[in-house]
Amino acid sequence: METVLYSGPERSTHIVDAILGSNFKVYTAAAEPEPLLALFKNCTVFLDASMKVQIPAEVIQGSSKLRLIVTATTGANHIDSDALKKRNIPLLTLKGQNEILRDLTPAAEHSWLLLMSCARRLRGAVQHVEKGNWERTEFPGLMLKGKMLGIIGVGRIGTWMARYALAFGMDVQGYDPYVSKFPSGVKNVGLDDLLTTSDFVSVHVNLTDETRMMLTADKIQAIKQGSVFINTSRGELVDEHALVRALQEGRLASVGVDVLSGEPDIHLNPLWKYAQSSDAVCITPHIGGFSPEAVDKVVEFSCLRILEYFGVKG
Repeated sequence: METVLYSGPERSTHIVDAILGSNFKVYTAAAEPEPLLALFKNCTVFLDASMKVQIPAEVIQGSSKLRLIVTATTGANHIDSDALKKRNIPLLTLKGQNEILRDLTPAAEHSWLLLMSCARRLRGAVQHVEKGNWERTEFPGLMLKGKMLGIIGVGRIGTWMARYALAFGMDVQGYDPYVSKFPSGVKNVGLDDLLTTSDFVSVHVNLTDETRMMLTADKIQAIKQGSVFINTSRGELVDEHALVRALQEGRLASVGVDVLSGEPDIHLNPLWKYAQSSDAVCITPHIGGFSPEAVDKVVEFSCLRILEYFGVKG
């Protein structure tokens, strides 16, 4: 019997067992390198809903039984895709699977939360009160109405961000060379124009060889004075050292991110280090898409893809 190794939230394990248990031997592994990689070497299918453990080339090369990897995520840069290609092993992610992604809004909602938190300096205000203080004049907020939101990547999440912004009375512009028709109310502009004219910049782009470090130091330096920068996609899309310099110089008013380069090992990350002494940075631990209801849906969808791949009727 073929084996499936599942790594992800424990609450979704029953879904994997219910869908795959009749046709596969299902193993579960904690999202930690030692237990996961020990089981990985003997699995036929790896179903990943955690993204916490790196799957390097040597592990893939040493897993002779491996035939398929499925992730319940849109991104999979923690898995060495080149090593999979060399062995002709498919990597199925949620990227482009619009039938399941269309109505999943947690990542967009969290992006909007970070934007609002930065606009109102929420992190500093909460810390202020927790210390027993109560001085409102230390935390002036930015009014959203009438401000310009610039969206880099006008796909599913970017489109939701546009809807939220328009509901708050903001103007919206976007940059996306791969989208031919923008949502109603969103102006199509070039990247440089977007950076120099937006009061808020929000990034919603998949990490690829083409997009890696797309927001260079020069791009960050060109951002409109006093703007807010949000990134919930991948830390590797932006020069984080340049973000810190922009904060130090006052070019950026604040930064809100749900992702950092090098995560989960973040202690050498420049943005994380700067946040230890500045409440102008709000960082969350890559939780944007992590909602129990949403995870259950994408795990179920991913299990059905495994059945389909092996020609098993669900």
